[in-house]
Amino acid sequence: MITKSSKVKKGEVALSHGEKIFAKLVSFYATPRTEYPVERAMLFGYDCLRINGKVFAKLHNGRLVLKLPANRITALVDSGQASFYGRPGRLMKEWGVISTKKDIIALAEEARVFSEN
Repeated sequence: MITKSSKVKKGEVALSHGEKIFAKLVSFYATPRTEYPVERAMLFGYDCLRINGKVFAKLHNGRLVLKLPANRITALVDSGQASFYGRPGRLMKEWGVISTKKDIIALAEEARVFSEN
């Protein structure tokens, strides 16, 4: 459930940082101003956004994960805006956990274009 208020009422669960950002992306891609065939789907039980069947953004345990070129993920990690995604011993070099709120639409667009090609 996505609410406009950041206040949590009794019986409701607060959204995580990643869930709030993901909701912003869902809202952006649901508007008529975006002409891309982005669809919301489930991947292994996790909410995701995909284009032409390819996932470019997903929620994983309340965290927003984007697919970008490996060098872009490394730059985001180095700047403190993301962390590497994967399990210990097996990092996925083209996936990063996004921790910034800054320019999230631009980052999602980078991920969409990268996945579209």
